Amino acid sequence: MEESHVLDVLIEWLRVRDRGGRPLPLGYDGLADELENSALLHRMLAGKAPLGAAPPRSYGQPWYALVEDGVASDCELVPLKDRLGASPKVSINQTAWEVVDIVEGGYVVRYGGRDEVYVAERTCTDPPRWRLCRRDLWLQAQGI
Repeated sequence: MEESHVLDVLIEWLRVRDRGGRPLPLGYDGLADELENSALLHRMLAGKAPLGAAPPRSYGQPWYALVEDGVASDCELVPLKDRLGASPKVSINQTAWEVVDIVEGGYVVRYGGRDEVYVAERTCTDPPRWRLCRRDLWLQAQGI
């Protein structure tokens, strides 16, 4: 990889972080940890562009594949207890999602107030697992 490309990627990574309100940590150890563990930086170094907004998380990590592919299988879904006046939520792979609607065998969910909604359908496995599918793809598969 050319040195100028790496510098360009680093500068763009810093811009994206800044726009997202994520300042760099102070000190060598914090910065080294960010550089080594940033999924966004590794994505950009691989030649992929940053998304317009941060992706949902799966077990604490950015879930780029869900946004790019529109589907994910073998997900863990747990309904969360409703708080008075709050919209219902479920935890998908240990991240809270808002329940927008209920469909036969599942939920229509949204992450973090984004526009995209996904259909979460229970699979026939033991223990039960879930499949997420972006609603436009789900409707297309249903012939709707």
